[in-house]
Amino acid sequence: MASAALFYPPRLVRPPEPEPEPPSESWWDYFQQHRDLYMAPQVYSWTCSIAATTWVLQATGLDPTAARESVAYEIGYPDCVNPDVGLEDTACVERVFQNYGVGAYTLWPGWDQAVELIRSTTGLLNSTRWYHFVGIRGLTDDGQIWVANSASGYQGIYSTVSRGQWEAWAGSWKVTLLER
Repeated sequence: MASAALFYPPRLVRPPEPEPEPPSESWWDYFQQHRDLYMAPQVYSWTCSIAATTWVLQATGLDPTAARESVAYEIGYPDCVNPDVGLEDTACVERVFQNYGVGAYTLWPGWDQAVELIRSTTGLLNSTRWYHFVGIRGLTDDGQIWVANSASGYQGIYSTVSRGQWEAWAGSWKVTLLER
């Protein structure tokens, strides 16, 4: 007499679940290696916020192949950024970063607060008196704010903002920063 086990279908055994992959490199880790990324000059006077946003997306690895033309539409051309006024509202740039899964916020810091924040994040810097946006690379060895400037030399600012330049336009500086 044959055993019943001979006619019973074999029990399927599931293979073990694969080990979860370690988290991919964070945007901060990527940025540590790419903060010196080249900043191409802006073509039009009103596109500095587009250039700076594109640079941040590339330098952080959120979108290493970001193109200024597509970023203009991500920001919201022509409602949020346009030839008449440039960037209408930094909330439009915050939304771009949030669409990449990274929180962002805007504030009006004094020099000391800005320096402290810039030690651990990046984003955009502008002044309502300077009327220009730049990407934030970090701090220089001598404590200046190192920037990615698409209009190098505009109103005397090249690749750094010193405490003296900041104080000359005190109260007009704004940062839009990525959350870590």
